[in-house]
Amino acid sequence: MNIRLANETDLLELSALFRQTVLVHAPKYYTKAQTEVWASSPLDVEHFRQFILEVTTFVAIDKTGILGFSGIGDNGHVASAYVRYDSLHQGIGSKLMKTVLNYAHEHRMPRLYAEASEFSLGLFKKFGFQLYDTEVVSRQGVEFERYLVELFLLELKIDHR
Repeated sequence: MNIRLANETDLLELSALFRQTVLVHAPKYYTKAQTEVWASSPLDVEHFRQFILEVTTFVAIDKTGILGFSGIGDNGHVASAYVRYDSLHQGIGSKLMKTVLNYAHEHRMPRLYAEASEFSLGLFKKFGFQLYDTEVVSRQGVEFERYLVELFLLELKIDHR
């Protein structure tokens, strides 16, 4: 498996990965209406393009194609963490999260934060993110509860001179 930056030519495959993963795994945690709305997100092509390309998104690939992706914004927002529905629990999410954390360290980001789903919360917690709140958002009239998580990477140094 290799990890590289996402590019424009990946969008169709990333969209399919996103939809399939949500459709296969969300019903274990979410209602039918929630699953359908969530899975429809990539159908807004321009929004999905921004979701992937307006942040730094890493993709994990092998000979079968893209196995997963994770994106991070310049402000420390972990915008995405998805693993292909047939490749879960194989260390792909962990490799992507390590890549995101290394990127954050290299760019001296003091804090990372994300809105985790029911099935991504465990990955964030595995890497030391702490749950600090929950929120309810509405998408197409359907409400979702999300977990707000954060991780402090750098302690701010205060000069007391």
